[in-house]
Amino acid sequence: MPISNYGVLAATAVDRRREGATGTPHYQIHLRDADGTDYRAAVNVLSQQAPSELLYLADEDFRHPVTAILPPAGSGWTELPSRPGTASLDFVRGKLVDHSAMRVLPPDLPGPNNDLADLLDQYVQRAIADQGAAVYVFGQRFGPEPGVPDKVFGFLPGNGVHDVHMNQGNSGQFRKDDGVYQDGGLLIHLPDENRWTAVFLAFQSQSWHTDDRTGHTLPASVPHPTPAPHGTPLGTPGNQA
Repeated sequence: MPISNYGVLAATAVDRRREGATGTPHYQIHLRDADGTDYRAAVNVLSQQAPSELLYLADEDFRHPVTAILPPAGSGWTELPSRPGTASLDFVRGKLVDHSAMRVLPPDLPGPNNDLADLLDQYVQRAIADQGAAVYVFGQRFGPEPGVPDKVFGFLPGNGVHDVHMNQGNSGQFRKDDGVYQDGGLLIHLPDENRWTAVFLAFQSQSWHTDDRTGHTLPASVPHPTPAPHGTPLGTPGNQA
């Protein structure tokens, strides 16, 4: 069955934490909505299935009709219906992502501008520094957990969003999470520049040829995209990474 409690968090970024490259690391973002409610966005930077390194696409001048139908900036969590014509994301059907343009990055390496955590840092750190920046995180909600502090940032109650990546075309134990119009993603609006940045993530083990009803991989699935080798330095803000 599809993931539950799919939607989008509209908030501002106030902190972030990197978790390295061991275990099941995430890039953690602390966000706060206009009412003062705290959230954590847990962004995968490594897959549990081989190949473990993630595919990414970063668009620093993102233009798409979805930006016109998002909830108001800072409005907190909004549950979204998984169907077309809404703000729900679908990498395959929504004309959001050209998967042939996606590239592979390792989760966390020594040195600057060479891993997925560095890429996310480029945009999240800028959003933290700009009080007017509006952050939208798409995925599955967890919590709130009354009386249980957040395990990363310590606020009460624990509360946030995960599965901030493609959520269809899965294999193995994750096939149960397949669905259409329920993909994750990160959008950041910089009002002073009237510009949107988008970061989209997918696992190399996922298929891009999926059923229009279930999101499962179709039997005659096309091969996974062959990503370009990683290792080239990331772009600087203002250029597509």
